[in-house]
Amino acid sequence: MNIPSRSEFKSRNPNVQSKKFVRSREKRIVWGCILALVAFFTLTFAFSRLTHLSFINIHNINVIGADSDISDSLSASAMDSIQGEYLGLFSKSNYLLLSKNNISNALQKADARVNNVTIVRGDLKSLNIYIEEKKPAAVVCANLPNWEESDLSFDGNDVCYLVDSSGFIFMNATTTDKKINRFYIPDIKGPTGADIIGTKIATSTKFQSLQSFYNSVSAFGLNVRGLLVKGDGEFELYVSTKSNTIVVYFNQMNGFENQLTALLSFWNDINNKAQSGNKNLELDSIDLRYGSNVFYRAVK
Repeated sequence: MNIPSRSEFKSRNPNVQSKKFVRSREKRIVWGCILALVAFFTLTFAFSRLTHLSFINIHNINVIGADSDISDSLSASAMDSIQGEYLGLFSKSNYLLLSKNNISNALQKADARVNNVTIVRGDLKSLNIYIEEKKPAAVVCANLPNWEESDLSFDGNDVCYLVDSSGFIFMNATTTDKKINRFYIPDIKGPTGADIIGTKIATSTKFQSLQSFYNSVSAFGLNVRGLLVKGDGEFELYVSTKSNTIVVYFNQMNGFENQLTALLSFWNDINNKAQSGNKNLELDSIDLRYGSNVFYRAVK
């Protein structure tokens, strides 16, 4: 009987190992895992304590660029957003672990006027937060226009708000400045039926189309005083002349661009006729809602 040598046995059975060797290897693996876990938890605990050291944490926040009436509340909101811990271990106020997105979101929720936020380190314990507020593109009043005979009246009885270029309502309007576009939307409501700050008056596309119509008529030289959104795609534009205010009716169905072209062409034509006959232009209304035909009514 041929008994293989030890080298021949190993070459034929390369994976066969002694039980003692297997048990020794398993112990080494177990102890290696234990030591790795101990090292991991030790380093985690040490880093956790490090993030809580006072000299590398933020204790002061300076808000720059915001109106004085909201600076303190924004600073408090920013400070609240960095309180607490991640996973119950790491300080949120540690500068290395600050979430600028969380701070920015907290500020935008705190006040609808906040548009952009820039966060930079002040000194070792402070942050400087630069606020860019939203710019008003129009005034929107949640009531019908106030008329004094044939003229629009802007007064404190109007319940108005400022909106940005996307139609987003961001604060109460405290001005009766006639240079800014003025919309009347009586049906506008917020989530609770009362507070509409933080909502949109319409889709961005629709609002921007109305703004473009309003601005184009103004750029043509007409004195636009306001625009009423009546619902169901119907609108009224108020144009003032020396003697009265003309109501321009238009709608969404026939396209704003087509109706704008029709209005400006009609205005040129009727002005030329009035000037050639040495007559004053006295119209009560202009109706653009019926395709290329423009209807009007003269003042009686």
